[in-house]
Amino acid sequence: MVPKNRPSALTLFTSVQAGIDKHLTAGVTLGGVMYTAVSLKALFAVAITAITTAEALRKQWIDAVASAHTAEATANAVYELLRNYVISQFGTTANAVLGDFGMTIPKPKGPKTAQAKASAAAKGAATRKMRSTTSKLVATMEVPLTAVTTITPVMPASTTTSTTTTASTAPSSPASPPKPGS
Repeated sequence: MVPKNRPSALTLFTSVQAGIDKHLTAGVTLGGVMYTAVSLKALFAVAITAITTAEALRKQWIDAVASAHTAEATANAVYELLRNYVISQFGTTANAVLGDFGMTIPKPKGPKTAQAKASAAAKGAATRKMRSTTSKLVATMEVPLTAVTTITPVMPASTTTSTTTTASTAPSSPASPPKPGS
């Protein structure tokens, strides 16, 4: 069985080359193709070279991607600082200057109206209902237990006793979650 990972394939193909040197001196026909010991060994040598080259290029690529991520993170941080500087120097209404830097004017900030907040809450609730999603708290919440405490009045001849009983209003079997669309 041919291994699916590169290190195992390299080990196997190197062992195959050693086996060819040790045990095959004449030609052999495999899959209808005639191979000499030298050509068979060369075939595995090409595979070994290709795998090691690909692995080296893969490591190079991984290093290049890591370098690109670092450079992008640095550029993003400096971009934010530059944007803040340009806005502080020219103001938030200097659309032409910000456009020269490829930036847009910042959105106006301020308190939301009660109507906007209510609309956002309604949209969020509708989305959650449509997707049948709930928060972790709501999804795991069961009907709370009610504790009832009974205290008997103190009588001179008897002792005071108090008992606590717990009444459950939860169903006896666990409720299954609602099915989507119902």
